[in-house]
Amino acid sequence: GGLEDLSTSGQLAVELVSQRWRSWCPDAGSREAPWCLQSLPVEEGNSSLAKDAHVRRAWYEDYLLTFLYQHHTSDSFSWQLFWVGFSSMRLKRMLGDDAGAYLARLLQLNQRRFLGDHALPKERVADWDRKFANEEWYLDVVTLPDPVRRRLIKPWVQRCSNFHGVDMTPFVVSEESACSVDEELRCSEVRYYEPSMLSEVEEHNMDLMFAFDIRTMTQLEAGLSILQTIFICFAVGLGAMSFSMDANSLLLNPIERMIAKMEAIRDNPLYAMKLGDLEYRREEIEKAKIMERLSNQNQCYKLCFQSYHQKKREPMETVILEKTIIKLGGLLALGFGEAGAEIIGQNMKGGHSAGVNAMVPGQKVDAIFGFCSIRNFTIATEVLREKVMVFVNQVGEIVHGCTDDFHGAPNKNIGNSFLIVWRLSEAAADRRPKLADMAMMSFVRIVAEVSRSRVLAAYREHPGLLQHFPRYRVEMGLGLHCGWAIEGAIGSELKIDASYLSPNVNVASQLETATKEFGVWILLSHKIYNLCSPGMASVCRLIDHVIVRGSKQPLRLYTIDLDCTKVKVQQRQSLRMTRNRFKIRQARDVVKDAKWSDDFKVWEAFTTDEDLVAMRSTYSTEFFQRFAVAYRNYEAGEWPVARDMFLTCRPEGFGIAPVNLERFPDDGPTKTLLNFMQRTCWNSGNEWHGFRELLGR
Repeated sequence: GGLEDLSTSGQLAVELVSQRWRSWCPDAGSREAPWCLQSLPVEEGNSSLAKDAHVRRAWYEDYLLTFLYQHHTSDSFSWQLFWVGFSSMRLKRMLGDDAGAYLARLLQLNQRRFLGDHALPKERVADWDRKFANEEWYLDVVTLPDPVRRRLIKPWVQRCSNFHGVDMTPFVVSEESACSVDEELRCSEVRYYEPSMLSEVEEHNMDLMFAFDIRTMTQLEAGLSILQTIFICFAVGLGAMSFSMDANSLLLNPIERMIAKMEAIRDNPLYAMKLGDLEYRREEIEKAKIMERLSNQNQCYKLCFQSYHQKKREPMETVILEKTIIKLGGLLALGFGEAGAEIIGQNMKGGHSAGVNAMVPGQKVDAIFGFCSIRNFTIATEVLREKVMVFVNQVGEIVHGCTDDFHGAPNKNIGNSFLIVWRLSEAAADRRPKLADMAMMSFVRIVAEVSRSRVLAAYREHPGLLQHFPRYRVEMGLGLHCGWAIEGAIGSELKIDASYLSPNVNVASQLETATKEFGVWILLSHKIYNLCSPGMASVCRLIDHVIVRGSKQPLRLYTIDLDCTKVKVQQRQSLRMTRNRFKIRQARDVVKDAKWSDDFKVWEAFTTDEDLVAMRSTYSTEFFQRFAVAYRNYEAGEWPVARDMFLTCRPEGFGIAPVNLERFPDDGPTKTLLNFMQRTCWNSGNEWHGFRELLGR
């Protein structure tokens, strides 16, 4: 049976055996001990006890042996009877230390003095097996081992606590040994049963105890506990893994990515410009992996997948925060530029305070400064009004795009003007000439793109602009100079701009202003000319030697001759082009990185690019040679000779031309120098040192 059956069996047995004991040796009252505790009958003969006492003793022993046979083995039950014993507090009080020996002889089974004729000879004790474990019974009962039978018919000398009894284990245990229950079983491996229906007097006279070995049950429970622990560990581990996966994907991984992005911005603030591209690339890779897995599924799965993902779901807060960090980092890098990288980096590193300290000290850097300005901007503002912002941004997109293509950094937008910077401090010495080449080529590309832009070409037909300028077209002035500058924050705690302060920046601005005087798009100083490669220097023309405000030494001015009227306006593209700005930027980055290759020669574009070839086709080699000769005479003070040579510098035709002061050549630099010499009647004078002061703002 189950546990309840086992419990009931043991409890029932101890009650029945105790009842049969009291039937054989009844209580005599609270003041007098039962007869069996007063004295033992003689060993031989049965005259001392009545025959009915023999019968009651026989019934007691039959009940006890029946229970012992049924429960001494674990073959049929999970519990095994391990030990049987009796205790008598009255006898202990009566006999003292001799009570144990008396009780041991009293409990001994199969004694003739207690059973009379019902006792079996010692050599026939094995006959118990036929009586209590008959093979013809339906239920098999295991016989008692011989050592156990021998212990039962001897005095029960084994003592456990106050009880004297006998061990039911089949192996031989010395009767004189200590309690076998304490030696063999742990506290959790033994279960005790005592009569529960005894009065206090009856319990004082004689108490009975069965000790059951429940190791089979405890081992089973231990095994089940181990399995339960394993299952709980597995369930907890599985739950922890599931929770960990959700926590990692929804919280920890986004936080780690955010921390990595913040550290990247702290180490290199300009890197924030690429964070959006990297994030877009990561999302595209994830989408590609999903589509690859989806392609191996059946159509039903694909429909369910598409139906599930077509539902609009709110993004997780961590995703929103991560994308916000990317946008803020991009806006910081976009707003501050290279000049503000130190400001961003200093504030990102200061984690001890949440305050912003934008007024960090400046630092000295070497750089190439480019100043670009839209001409006739005042009239354009009056005519275009609110649309002038669109106009400026359209031009700014070309300026910034060409600058970025050639590794420049837009720094400041001032109305119709743009300050562009190429940092030389961080460039190796062998890379500086190429950086100068790219700065010059970026300005050439700006001229070409402004002339061929279909968007800007629309302003050539604007009625308001044509009213002021009959042959209006978008034109710009571009000045290029290099030198040192202080890079840092300009302003106050209320508003700052990250920019550059230096006389060299002012020189670049004055060169841009002078482009209108010389009638050219581009002016660059001899410092740029000396820094660039020979190939790039070969396309430059020396046009003047001047001194400008902010420069202690005179500067030689060079220009790159470009005829913008030769450039055709870009037609609408018939092919479909990508509108994804991240893909466009990635393609541009590949092209930009290729420009640092040793195989890439910047100046070769003048012979390979169709627009540049067209713009340079107006100017012949003879024109440049004649101008060079005229300029050398101008700088040497031989102005009459220079005048006569300048008058032959006509791109449309050459030859010996008469001095005609009313019709100067259309070339801007030629006309400027002729006008300057004409003011002094073609006489350089004694104060001419080969250079002049550049007039302007």
